[in-house]
Parts: sequence; structure tokens; C-alpha cells
Amino acid sequence: MKYSLIASVLGGLATSAFADLFIYEPFEYESTAEINANGFFGDGNQAGGFGLGAWSQISNGAVGTSAAPPVNEGDVADEGVTFTDAGGNELPVLGNAYERRNRVGQVACFSPIDAAATAGLTADNSTMWMTFLFQDFGFSGPDFGIGLHSEKMIGNDNQDLEVPGFGVGFGIVSSGGQARNIGTAVYNNAVNFTRQFETEPTFNGPAASETFLLAMKVNWNPEGTPDEIFVFIIDDLTTEPDEADALASDTFDFDLATQQSLDVFNFSDTQVGYVDEIRVGNTFGDVVGGTIPSSSPLAITSINYTPGDTSVALTWNSTEGTTYAVKYSTDLENWDFDLDDGIVGEAGDSTSATFDLTEFGLEGATKLFFRVEKQ
Repeated sequence: MKYSLIASVLGGLATSAFADLFIYEPFEYESTAEINANGFFGDGNQAGGFGLGAWSQISNGAVGTSAAPPVNEGDVADEGVTFTDAGGNELPVLGNAYERRNRVGQVACFSPIDAAATAGLTADNSTMWMTFLFQDFGFSGPDFGIGLHSEKMIGNDNQDLEVPGFGVGFGIVSSGGQARNIGTAVYNNAVNFTRQFETEPTFNGPAASETFLLAMKVNWNPEGTPDEIFVFIIDDLTTEPDEADALASDTFDFDLATQQSLDVFNFSDTQVGYVDEIRVGNTFGDVVGGTIPSSSPLAITSINYTPGDTSVALTWNSTEGTTYAVKYSTDLENWDFDLDDGIVGEAGDSTSATFDLTEFGLEGATKLFFRVEKQ
């Protein structure tokens, strides 16, 4: 279980200088875990993580509202999901998780992607990585899709789009009986996707699965040179997996305009389980929380804030004797404001500092973002 590190009154996310991490969704929202209690994921109260807009949910073909909640729904859990790799390395986590408890009908959740995130993730001659935590609660295994698309998913067994569109993603789809195979998903001016799946199914109910850290890699090439997509199960946070070791791979050819039409983030499921810690960026190190030794270890690892209090405490990875600046923003665009630009790294591998928000006129802020920079 992971605990909420930042209260809803500070609805923003904590990260380092963001580097190439363009989307981060840790489901840092109030729990809606009681089924059909007029609260659900996508009810208008989930503003969207870093790089995303507000979430909505389609259930059995209709977008739910608080006045008319969906009969079948996905919720914000009252806990989150954690992951430790085979070497004992822990994935940095925040907040709660998305959960689905009732195995009835289909659910699709969608959020608009910030234009800056789309541009940063889809350029020719660049690479896009996505990771997320996934646990199946059992029964006959998951039917699940997640990715970046030009249209909304409608929430059905095939993870179809609302109208013909484009997209790339990660699928877990039935291959017969209870077996569900991990695979690539490419939407090429169609409502459904072409598939390449692993040979042996990873998910094969009826028992619940372990927690998996799943990953997708896309190599964007100029038009005329095939783009490439790969999917993986990650069991080592410190080493980028080799493309030759992918569970499944495929090729396709989008032009740049098509790539930059991918402005909706979707996930859809017909089974029950957890989804958590969605990260999308340009490097493997960023989407595993900066745990690769060759990538920068600088990251905010903890935020302590109590509603009604006027102070916030931050902890970040650091080097003893190094000077750091802690900055804040209210819109993720203007980072000209410092909380302190002369904090010296403490002994050990982390540094903590507490700031009185009243000193900066921020005690009434409803959304704040923090980052740490090495001076």
C-alpha cells in the first residue's frame, strides 16, 4: 500500500525538473471506492495528472455524471499499488490507484493530453516510453487496453475507438478461454487495432495476478521508414530492456501530422483490477522514476502536507554538499519563483526542507507544483 503524499488542496504533482517525463498519473485523488456512491473516476473531480486534462469515463456507451453515475464504473481506490523489482529496487510512487471491482459490462476512461506533451512525445527520430502498474483481481483475466490515441475509446471487449482514428498502445486481450496475452496495439485510421501478442499468456485466471510493471516503447521514424513498437514486462528498474527481448513487437508508418494527432490518453477494461503510476516520456530512466544509474537521480521523493496547515515539507534525492534550488509553479509553465535557491545537500542520499507557504502568499493556492534544480 502507498499513502497519499500531497493533499487534494494542493492538487499538483511533485517531480524534479521533469526532464523528458511528459505525462505522469499517480491517481492522486480522493477515493471514490464505494461503488455507485455518486462518486467515480471521471466524475469531474479528477483534474488529470501532469500532462493531462480532466478525466471522464464512458460506461456501457454513456459518459457518466455525478447525477447519473454509471451502472458499472471504475473508481479511485483507497490505496495505491507498489512495485519492487527482482533486485530489490522500489519504483517511486504517489497517491491512490484506479480500480474496478464489479465485473459487469465495459468501462473506458479518457483524458486530453496537453499539447506540449503530444509534441514532446511524438517527434520524428525520437523514442516514447510508457510504463504503468497493473494487477488483475482474477476471474477469467483482464481485457485491457491503454495508450495514446486521436479518438476516445468506447469501452468494449475490443478496446475500440469511438470513430476511426490513430493510436499506439499496450493491450491485454483474450486469446482463448481464460488466457489473456500481452501485446502491441496500433490503430491505423480504424476503430479497432492490429495486434501482435506474446506466444504464451501472462494472464490466465481464475486466480488474481501479481503486480506487474508493464512497458511500451515506440521508435518514431520519418515517413517512409517504419515506426516500431515493443511491449515488455519490467523486472529490473536499473537496466533498459533490449528490443530483442520484447514480448511482442510490430511496425507501422505514421507521418508526423498523424503522430501529433495523438491527443487523447485512454484506458479501457472489461475485467477487474488495479491500474496505477502511469508514466510517459522519452527515456526508460524517466518512466521508471529515474532509477537507472546512468540517468539523473534528482527527484522529489516525498511531500508532506496537512490540510489547514500553511507549511509543506519536501524531500528529494541529493548529493552531500551540492546546492539546490526549490521552485514552485501554479501552472507548470512559469517556474521563475523560488522557495529557496541555496539549500545545501545533507549527509546521506536525501535532503528535506520545510517551507511556510504564507511567506510566499500561497496559503490559499488550490494547485501547486514543485521542482528541485541542482545549482
